[in-house]
Amino acid sequence: MNWNDPHIRLSLKELQETLDWRGRDSRVVRAAFAWSRCKKRWMRRVKQFFARPPEGDASAPRVLFWLAGGMGDAAGARRLVTAYRAFLPNARFDVYSPLPGVARMLFGADKNTRILEKDNMRFSGYDLALQTCLSAKFLHVRKDRLSRLAPAFLPVLERAQAAQDSLGVLLEDPFLTEGVLGRWLYAQGGRRFDLLAYTGGTELPHDAQERLPADGGALKKFGLEGAAYITFHDGTSHAQKVGRTRPTRAWPAVRWCEFVRLFKREFPQIKVVQLGGHNSPVYEEADICLVGKTDVTELPSLLAGALAHADTESGLVQLVQYTDVRSAVAFGPSSARFLGFAKNENLAAGPCGGCMWTTADWMMNCPLGHTPAPCTERVSAREMLEAVKRILRR
Repeated sequence: MNWNDPHIRLSLKELQETLDWRGRDSRVVRAAFAWSRCKKRWMRRVKQFFARPPEGDASAPRVLFWLAGGMGDAAGARRLVTAYRAFLPNARFDVYSPLPGVARMLFGADKNTRILEKDNMRFSGYDLALQTCLSAKFLHVRKDRLSRLAPAFLPVLERAQAAQDSLGVLLEDPFLTEGVLGRWLYAQGGRRFDLLAYTGGTELPHDAQERLPADGGALKKFGLEGAAYITFHDGTSHAQKVGRTRPTRAWPAVRWCEFVRLFKREFPQIKVVQLGGHNSPVYEEADICLVGKTDVTELPSLLAGALAHADTESGLVQLVQYTDVRSAVAFGPSSARFLGFAKNENLAAGPCGGCMWTTADWMMNCPLGHTPAPCTERVSAREMLEAVKRILRR
């Protein structure tokens, strides 16, 4: 994506103006946003005053990555962490995630990386502290030390800072505005990692190039050592409350049941293993159900040992990218063009799909009020079966 294209720059300006208009004619709204900004700055300063400084050798650069979001966002952020590690080979990296198990799985094998269990780090003690999700945002920069300790990193730092400054209010509070930026990026024909690469100041591959370490411990533990099997995931996560309302990007339960029955009829010699968190529904059609039974650190081994993985757009699909396994993915409100990976079988929903970020609750409620969301339902069990068969033939 060419961020210097005049049309892209004008479109970003228009987006910034649109956000500004929301309070231009209302003193109450302007005052509310000003109060919110001041409160957040004040709370951040208080928190930083009592926070612990980082440990380690002060002669080496110290970098903090604050990973916002869930497993998929953290898996995506691994690309930026890996890129920065190449520019800062001697640096000490601290990684914080609200899901520490996910952070350990993705980054725990690096001897120069420490996983922080608590949100009590002092940004000012780092040479670089940044928050990542769909974009990257610097929380603290000590350019003088980085210039001295890692001069090769300076061009990346300067490009990233210029990019973040150009987005202005759009990066002021990523928790509120990343959806706006994401929808804009999608409308401009961009892809998932274009914004992270731009705000991170370096090129990032959309398709993962590296692989997560996987051992046979998990396979032996669950009786899968030497077995031929595929995995599937319902598409829900522990972060979503699954009751009467299923997430809009979750494939209908009846489709999963039909798919597993069709698969077992054609491939009785291949086991079907269900993965998922404790909120995922359990399907008795599966040969082995590991829902709620696995530690997150065991997932790379279980996925790497599979012949194929079937899913909807989810964090596990992002994780499978760091293995040699290919996925068959049913898309609904999420866009296959925006989020799909080249090695996968991406099953697009059709003309009604791709409505992500149009409303604040699009992940749980169809923006057009349909129950269930018709876009996800359009992918049939037969289509999923044929996609998995194409993977098995390769």
